[in-house]
Amino acid sequence: MKAIVLEQGQGEEVQFLDNDLRLKTRPADGTAWCAIEAVLPAGSHTPFHRHHDEDEAWYVLEGKVTFFLEGGRTVTAGRGTYVHAPKGVAHGFRVDEAVRMLVICGPNGFGEFAREASGPPDMAKLEAAAKKYNVDLLGPLPA
Repeated sequence: MKAIVLEQGQGEEVQFLDNDLRLKTRPADGTAWCAIEAVLPAGSHTPFHRHHDEDEAWYVLEGKVTFFLEGGRTVTAGRGTYVHAPKGVAHGFRVDEAVRMLVICGPNGFGEFAREASGPPDMAKLEAAAKKYNVDLLGPLPA
């Protein structure tokens, strides 16, 4: 395997639920994880969901995002905050201020899920990808 060096703006661009993701690395590149740069506008949010096969972590580079974690924990994360959700722990987030963050996840998980469900929001496509990658879509974020 060769070293991978990607500068700003490099990587595979994926439009996922109207958000800009840039896949920096994925297992097809020979890595044991997927690294994604996510640039999301204020108001963007995920459904509450659970990954059964992979951990997921976020490192906020700019902006502010609120994470909702199983068990009722809510974390407002600003620049420099790291959040980790082990596999099996339900989670989701809402972007409070436009955010740029690094997403780290396991192989054959969210990165591939996002590639398959890419494009304009399409619930049937999202549900099919979730089923394939063993992700439970649990509904809206907790209040």
